[in-house]
Amino acid sequence: MKSFNLLLTTTVISAMAMQASASPVAVTSADLVNHCDVLAPLPNIMDELGTSVAFPADEFITAVTTFNNTDACPHSSSPLIPNVLLSITNQTTVSFTDLHYVSDFGSGFTNFDGVINGFEAVRLDNVGINRPLIAEIGGVQPLVFEPGETWQVILDDWSTGSGLTAADLGSIGIPSGLLPDISSGSIVAIPVPEPASASLFACVAAASLSRFRGRLSS
Repeated sequence: MKSFNLLLTTTVISAMAMQASASPVAVTSADLVNHCDVLAPLPNIMDELGTSVAFPADEFITAVTTFNNTDACPHSSSPLIPNVLLSITNQTTVSFTDLHYVSDFGSGFTNFDGVINGFEAVRLDNVGINRPLIAEIGGVQPLVFEPGETWQVILDDWSTGSGLTAADLGSIGIPSGLLPDISSGSIVAIPVPEPASASLFACVAAASLSRFRGRLSS
């Protein structure tokens, strides 16, 4: 019994430690009707991925930008404004799903699906009318941002008055709230639990439930 309790405690502490090393951000999302795709409801807490030392190792990415003439959401894109091609690379050992790009003070783009914390936001995928994700390089699972993988995404008509680029994702928070600002936007995502940790936790939980039921029946 003592060894079982120790295993349960160790598993819970490990899960808490993994969460503690992250940079969770509060998220309030809302769809904007008839604007590109529907922004599906999101969890109230998500991980933020970024490019500066402010981010822990399990949320660190690198990013570069260039211009592109491909439209992610053609009916909202202006032919007079160049689009930005943002390339992000996962430098962690963690996989992520449900990536969303969010604008910040002074920046904007037109292929947004809705808003997160009041700022324009788009789900980074290749499904529906709005398809910002045009390449997944180095990964195996579709729509999973895996370690070492690079995603290339289109931000239609992206612009800013701050002098930053779309690759400047250096501060934590939506919006960042720092002066001088080092972020023109944010990327939020949901981490995928490591298979070993998830399996161990499931086994411990199942064993705990079995013991609890056994006590009730005795």
